Amino acid sequence: MDASTALDQLRAKLEATFGKGMAVMILASASNAAGVSTIGMTESDFVKLAEAVAADQRVIDMWGVAGAADAYTQWRQLV
Repeated sequence: MDASTALDQLRAKLEATFGKGMAVMILASASNAAGVSTIGMTESDFVKLAEAVAADQRVIDMWGVAGAADAYTQWRQLV
């Protein structure tokens, strides 16, 4: 799967849990933290973004440490 399609799946999972507005905020924070752009994303960029999302405190608070780690593992397997 390409990085763009994988990003769509990551975004959908966040939106299902947090709603669209908060998902956008989490992705923006993670993008800044990882130093990657969500436009023209490479597979390597996607992995960095996914790691930053899983490390986001809002994600950890909602899913727990294990849940965030499981999500990261699933997202990594997309690319």
